[in-house]
Amino acid sequence: MADYLVVESGKATPIARYMDVDGFEEAIEGTIKLAEGGHETMAKLSIVSSALSKIDFGMLRKYVLPVIWSGTYDSLRSLQTNILMIGAMDFMDPYNFDLQRVERCVIHYAVPDGRLIPFCTMNTLHRSAVEGKFKMSYEEYRERQVST
Repeated sequence: MADYLVVESGKATPIARYMDVDGFEEAIEGTIKLAEGGHETMAKLSIVSSALSKIDFGMLRKYVLPVIWSGTYDSLRSLQTNILMIGAMDFMDPYNFDLQRVERCVIHYAVPDGRLIPFCTMNTLHRSAVEGKFKMSYEEYRERQVST
């Protein structure tokens, strides 16, 4: 389960207030059918048309288009800072560990050494080793932030 919040001026608003979620999902399904049918250009035009008609233009212009046009880290940072995903899933522990679910896991932790670790295995298999390798005090963290 997941949802998104748009965070502006300290206030969080459900993304459904900025877009027609059901309409956009239907449009995406139509776009997929076009692409699968070999109509890639029409599919691209369809997704742009759907975005313009189903998403509040102010939010689209402010957060999404800069990522598409410039592709800079600053534009991505703005999107990631102001569009917050909240997700929930069953917690796996050693007693209900499910390898098939791990194989389908699509959410990952990015670890400072460059590895991507599936969310589904982080707490059960990796957390203690990752925290042991990368932990630091608040003072050490602040010192690193000042020096960069």
